[in-house]
Amino acid sequence: MKRSMNKIVMLLVLSMAFCGGCGVLDFWTPDPAKFVKPSIAVFAFENRAPFPLDWDLGDGMKEMLTDALVTSDRYRVIERIEIESIMRELQFQSAGATRKAGRAELGRLKNVQYLIKGTITDFGHVSTSRGMLSHLDYFEIFSSTQTAVMGMTLQVIDVESGEVVSSTRLEKTVNAQDVTVNSTYAKMAMGGGMFVRTPLGRATASVIEDAVDQITSAIADRQWNPKIAAIQPDGTIALNGGANRRMQVGMDYEVRELGRPIINPENEDVLGYTTGQVIGWVKVTEVEELYSIAEVVGGDKSLFKPGQLCRPGGMPEYKVNPNTGRVNIPLASLSR
Repeated sequence: MKRSMNKIVMLLVLSMAFCGGCGVLDFWTPDPAKFVKPSIAVFAFENRAPFPLDWDLGDGMKEMLTDALVTSDRYRVIERIEIESIMRELQFQSAGATRKAGRAELGRLKNVQYLIKGTITDFGHVSTSRGMLSHLDYFEIFSSTQTAVMGMTLQVIDVESGEVVSSTRLEKTVNAQDVTVNSTYAKMAMGGGMFVRTPLGRATASVIEDAVDQITSAIADRQWNPKIAAIQPDGTIALNGGANRRMQVGMDYEVRELGRPIINPENEDVLGYTTGQVIGWVKVTEVEELYSIAEVVGGDKSLFKPGQLCRPGGMPEYKVNPNTGRVNIPLASLSR
């Protein structure tokens, strides 16, 4: 009886987990605030797929992917396609023809770490033979004569090195039944509300979703930790994350000295950085939207510098040596 009850409970849990819109799976969704946010630029896709309608597929895919990347909140998406228009506006403002209040400053454009490029290889409907799933005539409604296909290749390029860090082929197909391209898509725009409800729109949206996952796994899955942004005159420390990074009053961090780059002697690539030695500890006392204030609770304040990494971890418990009266600091805590 007990075993049967356990099975029933398990089935109920699984049915709740897979039910649409119930939100049970929400706790498995990664919190964007816990990860680094690379700066990226998305370029218009190259189109190699013939399509009978007058659509700009390359620009349409760029806009749809950009929207999905921004919505994911895992990236800083920088505009590079219209950079000439931006530069003209910056130069116009700096020439003195506009008011000083709110004037944009030259040299403040953000740098891009990665470029996203893609090529559309398939886009449209293909005919399939009408196959009977059963000898009974009424099963023919489940057969299909059209399939919507969306396929593309996607590349992620490291700007600093020029290296292609990720390249993948993505493709999705959706049963389109007897829907034809000319009659269905002629009066709609790619990426619009009507488009995403069509078979081709559903296939494209699915490819876009997979593309965001591929890009994220390649460059945005590294955990974020705060860094020292500034040393305040009163001795407190400003950290480069606040409510936007789920920082909370009372959080403890160990501060590490800056690590040294590890260089590959064969090609001078930066392979990583040495782990800096722990030089002290801080505790968050105030949280603003974009930054936090922390007090130093251990270590030499003179060693603290902007840019140093903070990792979760409170100051270890120190013990007084009964023979000398001195505090024993565990060496492991200073060399981790």
